[in-house]
Amino acid sequence: MDRLFIFDFDDTLANFSMYNTCVLKQPVKIFPHIGTTLKGAVEVLEFLRSRGDDLAMLSMNMVLDDELKWKKLKRVGMDRWFNDRNAFFVRRKTPEIIAKICGRRRKDSCYMVGNSFAHDVVPALDAGIHAVYIPRPWFSSWLPRKLPVDNRFHRFSEISQIIQHYDDI
Repeated sequence: MDRLFIFDFDDTLANFSMYNTCVLKQPVKIFPHIGTTLKGAVEVLEFLRSRGDDLAMLSMNMVLDDELKWKKLKRVGMDRWFNDRNAFFVRRKTPEIIAKICGRRRKDSCYMVGNSFAHDVVPALDAGIHAVYIPRPWFSSWLPRKLPVDNRFHRFSEISQIIQHYDDI
């Protein structure tokens, strides 16, 4: 199946959070664990590519200039999958931006994958596409009390579960 998977970057594919992006501006590596891919992310991207699916990245970024945004991607090797044609940096993720990335594709073949309910799931569902929600463990207390009951909403505990459930989503 020809699908489009739109990935969030921070804490979905790589261990970067909005609050720690200032580390890239430091001359010395203060936090060595920051700037690594999350377990399973590379395998998922490879799997999706092997299935003939398209990839895109949609990341909120209000802190870094253009040069540092790309440096951040390159630091973890994500420039292998994402470039200026399929990576989008925005101040806010909206259904309109997601719809524009999906283009003329059928909505049921587009998936937003992210760790933020408010910034990834809600705009994806509002755009009419699938939402794959992978909350980080320390965010579990921030989960909404009521998760959507919608066949377009998928919740996994790890990104690698996309491979296991590929045929079901």
